[in-house]
Amino acid sequence: MAHSTEQRVGETRTEADIVVVGGGVAGLQAALVLGRARRSVTVVDGGEPRNARARAVHNLAGHEGIAPADLLDRARADARRYGVRIVTGTVTEARREGPDLVVAVGGGGTVRAGALVLATGVAEDLPQVEGLAELWGGDVVSCPYCHGWEAQGLPVAVVGSGARAWLQLLLLQRFTDDLVLLSDGPAELDAARLAHLRRTSVTVREDPIARVVADRGRLTGVEFADGELLPRGVLFASATRRPASALPAALGCDVVDAGVTTDADGFTGVPGVWAVGSCAQPALTVAGSVGHATTTAIALNTALITASFTASITGV
Repeated sequence: MAHSTEQRVGETRTEADIVVVGGGVAGLQAALVLGRARRSVTVVDGGEPRNARARAVHNLAGHEGIAPADLLDRARADARRYGVRIVTGTVTEARREGPDLVVAVGGGGTVRAGALVLATGVAEDLPQVEGLAELWGGDVVSCPYCHGWEAQGLPVAVVGSGARAWLQLLLLQRFTDDLVLLSDGPAELDAARLAHLRRTSVTVREDPIARVVADRGRLTGVEFADGELLPRGVLFASATRRPASALPAALGCDVVDAGVTTDADGFTGVPGVWAVGSCAQPALTVAGSVGHATTTAIALNTALITASFTASITGV
């Protein structure tokens, strides 16, 4: 999509050049790039990162295996080195006032800026199985790229059905020979896919699930409605993604499925509003979110520079 410079950014700076909504890795990476570009940046963070319960972050070069809380602590410290202001709070509203965007923070206070970066991420709705949510981030996970290595050689189950469960099964076959699909009802796979699973020794159980069983916070197995216990070491939940915040839609952004629609630069089409990380591309890993936030922040800074130059020669 093509947009003029005037549409992409605000024309003036008030309290900040940019406000970033969301202080996860993507938001802090965007803030770091913009801070190092000598922009005044305020990050508003609700303090509830999506991966808070995960044991470690994987596939991030230079930080492999780091605890999520430690990674965020480092990212905040890096951003603050370049003057980034980090505010703890939940954004309750964002509105345009003239050339500025005004962000209201719960508990009082507002932040005014010429541009806004959405880093609100996604949320995941887990299969409705008793005991599953309590183990989320530990022995219950979702992404084989993030956690497949740690599951190698263990008895593994995918809890879910349909296309997403199918893809998880194919990926997990590289890590374990003891793999079961627990669909808690119809598997929603066609005959060809079911035949492939049989050929490759993946068991399909459509039996009703009663609960996930744990001992002192560690998974022991899955109990079926008839009382049978299937011992398992790891469960991969076939989760459904959705936007973690209603703010993008409230601002007028186009939200399709779980992601905010943007152009190649991360611009949403709403004047002054950009989106980074899984907020815009829900399937991104931590490393992917860092890269996306970097390129979007560079594009935003370039747009601000271009808008300033245009204003200086036109007097507008």
